[in-house]
Amino acid sequence: MRAALITGAGKRIGAEMAKHLIKEGWSVGIHYNTSEGEARQIAALAANKGVEAKVYGYDLSEPDAPEALIDAFVADFPGAYLLINSAAIFERDTIKNFSKKMFYDHIHINTLVPTLLIQRFAEKQTDDICVINMLDQKVQNVTPDYFSYTVSKLALHNITRMTAMALWPHCRVNGIAPGLTLRSGDQTEEEFERAHQRTPLGVGPTVEDICQTVSLVANTHSMTNQIIVLDGGRHMLTKFPFEDLPVE
Repeated sequence: MRAALITGAGKRIGAEMAKHLIKEGWSVGIHYNTSEGEARQIAALAANKGVEAKVYGYDLSEPDAPEALIDAFVADFPGAYLLINSAAIFERDTIKNFSKKMFYDHIHINTLVPTLLIQRFAEKQTDDICVINMLDQKVQNVTPDYFSYTVSKLALHNITRMTAMALWPHCRVNGIAPGLTLRSGDQTEEEFERAHQRTPLGVGPTVEDICQTVSLVANTHSMTNQIIVLDGGRHMLTKFPFEDLPVE
């Protein structure tokens, strides 16, 4: 049975991707940092469906934690096939007020950690494997808001392409770059709905869209070095600042 490891799987989109793969019959490794209760609930869901699941609690900012996570996952699941790099931090800053710590923290968690996980996974698992990096539609439409976060995702975008080239044919590497999908921060439901619908298609991405794309990428063995943008076409809008986003 093929197995998938999802980082940041205790919350939000990471949790939904884990549940989706469980429904599709995948064995799953559920990584969390602080959301142990939520992660164990997902593991219980897997058990109820007769699907194998393991829960891994790691603070990926700690030295050697990414390598230890991969080692544990590969040891527990001989059919380890899919790594989804979903764990991330998302803090608001600008070029005018960003701090060294905030910048380093974003680069560490959003860029360095996924790279270390890919490196270790490709080293430890000799069978064919697949990696999906969760990016952001901003990689196709760069704007200066959320400055440190955006820099970190732009870096991971290029690492996605570089590792796809460096690790073929053993390892496929692709990215999914969604737009606004769930409410974030102190955003109200009204603000979310307005922003979610203000796209060329009049609709933004859903969790279901992202999960279906995960399945597409995982099961399309001829696909590598691709970035799939799910944002209702919002990346084609170049106006900044966006009128429907909170004012700095």
